[in-house]
Amino acid sequence: MMDLLKKWYPEEDPITEAQVEVVSSLLGGMLTESALEGFLIVCSRFVDEFGNHRTDELANIFQTQRVEGRQALLDSLEYMNKWVGGMDSYIRLYPVTIIPPKPAFPQLKIIGVENIASRVYRILDSKGKVYPTKEPLKSYIHRTGRLPAVPRQKRPVRRSKPHFHWCSYEKWDDPESSQEGLQILPEWSDCELRATLLTSNIKRSAYVAFNGDRFDPTDSKLSFYKYYYEPLAQDHPEHSGGGSQIGVEGEPRVELLEQWDKRSHKWKRI
Repeated sequence: MMDLLKKWYPEEDPITEAQVEVVSSLLGGMLTESALEGFLIVCSRFVDEFGNHRTDELANIFQTQRVEGRQALLDSLEYMNKWVGGMDSYIRLYPVTIIPPKPAFPQLKIIGVENIASRVYRILDSKGKVYPTKEPLKSYIHRTGRLPAVPRQKRPVRRSKPHFHWCSYEKWDDPESSQEGLQILPEWSDCELRATLLTSNIKRSAYVAFNGDRFDPTDSKLSFYKYYYEPLAQDHPEHSGGGSQIGVEGEPRVELLEQWDKRSHKWKRI
């Protein structure tokens, strides 16, 4: 495996070497050459702006303490490699330049999410409206039985910021705990609406979550500013964070819609 690593990283690279050790440990000896190549395509996006890598957080997203989770991680990395066409194709088809600005952000799809968890939860703003119709979000979900549509990822690598439904394996006792765990700022959402999705309905629609801004604040021509994977929320230190998060594309079916009832201090089914 180290020979394959040296092929793409011939110079000593302690961060990447440490990342490979982590993913190999998470897979418990199941790492294949195809999966390693898939990991090398995405590994740099697990490194944050301070030079720390967050590869170990894959353990939470893939639940690698279980064999089903290890298999899902293996399948996801092999799928990434196949989807892009290997490292050679990734470098050739998606070159990165600064001037003119041309970023590249590989989308790490979660293969086998239905074997990791039975449900995921989407926290929403109870006063939210659907773009562009401005229909109340609660009415839309009640009428259609689905979350509003967001684009599906037709290409393995993005040149612009994608849009997802941000979901979690976890659910919290109240909106305040949800805001803390997922670091949802009050101006974004009151977190008083919660949709439950069956993972059996999003088998090919789930992705490892990311964090990033559309534009570099020092140069509006440069996009994908500080983009990196963020499996666990921790970008806003004013909130505790630590909640798991994944991205879901399309218009997933909602199994259960709940709203926070302030009088009883309970989530109530709508």
